[in-house]
Amino acid sequence: MNQYKTFNSKELALKEKHQLLLASIAPRPIGFTATKNSNGDVNLAPFSYHNAFSSNPPIVGISPAFSGKTGKPKNTLANILETKEFTLSIVTYEMVEQMNICAADYELNVDEFKKSGLTKFNGQHISVPGVAESPLIMECKFLEHKQFSDKPAGGNLLLGEIICFHARKDVYDDCENIDPIKVDQVSRLGRNWYSRANQGLFDLPSPRFLPIGVDSLPSEVKNSNFFSGKLLARLAYVESVPKIDKSFHLRKKFIDMDKNNLLKICANFLEKKKVEDAWQILHLGKII
Repeated sequence: MNQYKTFNSKELALKEKHQLLLASIAPRPIGFTATKNSNGDVNLAPFSYHNAFSSNPPIVGISPAFSGKTGKPKNTLANILETKEFTLSIVTYEMVEQMNICAADYELNVDEFKKSGLTKFNGQHISVPGVAESPLIMECKFLEHKQFSDKPAGGNLLLGEIICFHARKDVYDDCENIDPIKVDQVSRLGRNWYSRANQGLFDLPSPRFLPIGVDSLPSEVKNSNFFSGKLLARLAYVESVPKIDKSFHLRKKFIDMDKNNLLKICANFLEKKKVEDAWQILHLGKII
């Protein structure tokens, strides 16, 4: 049984709550939010507190917190509430050093585009620029504001509708799909840790059928120490229990083994993602 440290969030200091939250909700994709106030001053700030909330219509949200030191609204929050528009531009690995400059707490009239050396991308529907170095830019109209707290570091949720997407041509693959390896997006974890998406990609298609589920597996399999939860899930990710294949190519090799060894061999096949072979081993042992 795993052992846990348990914390009552109401008894934690702000810094402790913040770091536990950042470590727990991770990795979080980073997006540049650009805004403009009524005087025309442009602000550019990176946010890992942002996400998508709807596809039809396409809705995104960002969460600019009140300053943890002063409790006052930051420029992004004030600007969006004032002018009702913003852009989101995703951050790539090539841009992280410039992104880090924009994370500094500059005065209201300081243009982070100039500080970071990033280039303004003029949109088609709003007056706020995107980041031209970004491969994916979204023009957004403000929809709704939800304030969670008026305390320092208290969060706000700002929802906006994407009224225009800009996707750079060179991040598409030959099938006209956006290729995440070419995008090379970065994300944020706790403390000073970041992650580079295209260094750790793996493919896992969503179910196109109803898997039989772990609860449908034989008890001898579920209770065996050879099978982790991951391996049980691989075995259970079939639409129905495969039938006995009398021409199974390893039948002669394993036919005389006892159940315990067959369960071990089944688990080894699952480690190698040979699910069909794993099921045939269970048939050999009359475990199903």
